[in-house]
Amino acid sequence: MGNKMSNAPVFFTLAQVRFNPLLKLNDCIPDIQEKLRVAHFPDFRQENVQVIAFQNGGTNTTQQARYVFGDIPGTSNFVLDNNSLTFQTTDYETFVEFSDRVELGIETLNDSIPNGLDYVSRLGIRYFDAVQPQPGDALSQYVVKEVMGLSERVKQLTHSFSETVSKSEHGTLITRVIIRDGQLALPAELHSMAPQLDEKFLAHKGRHAIVDSDAFNDRRQIFNLSSIMTNLTGLHDDIESSFKELITNHALTVWQ
Repeated sequence: MGNKMSNAPVFFTLAQVRFNPLLKLNDCIPDIQEKLRVAHFPDFRQENVQVIAFQNGGTNTTQQARYVFGDIPGTSNFVLDNNSLTFQTTDYETFVEFSDRVELGIETLNDSIPNGLDYVSRLGIRYFDAVQPQPGDALSQYVVKEVMGLSERVKQLTHSFSETVSKSEHGTLITRVIIRDGQLALPAELHSMAPQLDEKFLAHKGRHAIVDSDAFNDRRQIFNLSSIMTNLTGLHDDIESSFKELITNHALTVWQ
């Protein structure tokens, strides 16, 4: 995840920062859009999404605006609403390049609103890696036995699921491994707004594993861009360390 692999397994990556509510965000959108257009994110669309709040034993449904700023190939975009900014890509190269894009988005937002952001309430980064064995290989040659479950022993596998939660000075890491047959797919909650997945991952049919590495820090902190990026790097490092424990030397050889 640090250096670019020639056959890297990562197929979707996102980072999100949540911040103090911006109820007048719509007034700032033209300025944000122009800055991101100049930075090679010229696509733009506004969406209205339903937000359901549970109050006093009932529910309250409201409409919330969401703004999407995309690149020309359609593989990367920023998704902005009044209390969060997400950068997501299906064309991940290196963490340095990825974090530069994240920083661009946060800096653009902060510079475009009156007096800047006040605080950050949550910072997260999430990687999805596709472990798709080459012809003649078994999945067990790619991941450690601790996450295989009974997937090799049942006749008709629906899915096998493993989850590990750990903590560090950077935050919390949830590592999930989902094993199943068929075609690669994202979780339902991400599918609708994710950029187009690379066809090379969709072409694989059969037994595979998805490694979902979700690292986050949900401690509220005064807005400081340098601290945010340092924390993001730490969360990435936690994911990288965990991933190396999960996969085998054979997998690394195939992906290099």
